[in-house]
Amino acid sequence: MQSHYESFLDQGATLWTVSSDDPDKLRAFRDQEDLTFPILLDPDNKVSISYGLLNEDNPIVPHPTAIIIDTKGVIRYLRVDEDYRVRPSAQELLGVLTAD
Repeated sequence: MQSHYESFLDQGATLWTVSSDDPDKLRAFRDQEDLTFPILLDPDNKVSISYGLLNEDNPIVPHPTAIIIDTKGVIRYLRVDEDYRVRPSAQELLGVLTAD
């Protein structure tokens, strides 16, 4: 996502991630990957719980999820994956933003 960050901004989007991982590990990951978009901390999984995204097999781990919410609060895109290694591409998400 970082390599397409400017494209998201050009579409008027705000890109951020939510994680319940250890803050020190997240900082190290952010620095290692040179991430410039915000990583929001959800240590108690309150956000994941409120969206119903916790993994049933391991209830402390949320499912990887991508959500696009428009300026009116309408969910325009929702993708929940079982496997943390499977994520939507930046092109897929940008396609939603540029669709009429």
